[in-house]
Amino acid sequence: MTDPQILIIDDSEDDVMLACSYIRRRIKGARFRRVDCSNDLKLALSETRWDLVLCDHNMPLFDSTSALRQVREFASGTPFFIYSGDFTGAQAASAIEGGASGVVEKRDATGLLRVIDAALAVRAAQPT
Repeated sequence: MTDPQILIIDDSEDDVMLACSYIRRRIKGARFRRVDCSNDLKLALSETRWDLVLCDHNMPLFDSTSALRQVREFASGTPFFIYSGDFTGAQAASAIEGGASGVVEKRDATGLLRVIDAALAVRAAQPT
């Protein structure tokens, strides 16, 4: 697999920088792009084949439900994980029923790396 392309939908640059630093320790060549609104997400989805999407749940201009809908419309096979510090168990169950690949708390660096490893392994096995 070439260097993984990871799209992060989040309004917090600090949270994105922290997530990227965790991921880079495990996956040296990972490439990232951050977006925080619907228009930027549409553009990102049209420009690149993403190997993984991480999405915050609650942002001022966007939310994970809307983002998931867009990703499923334009890149249906892309693993989509909600990566949030503010998410209930009921919301997680609903998101997974709605097509999310899973939910990871922002405080759980080990969990983040575990789901990324698993998602990228599955993604690598898919035809391009």
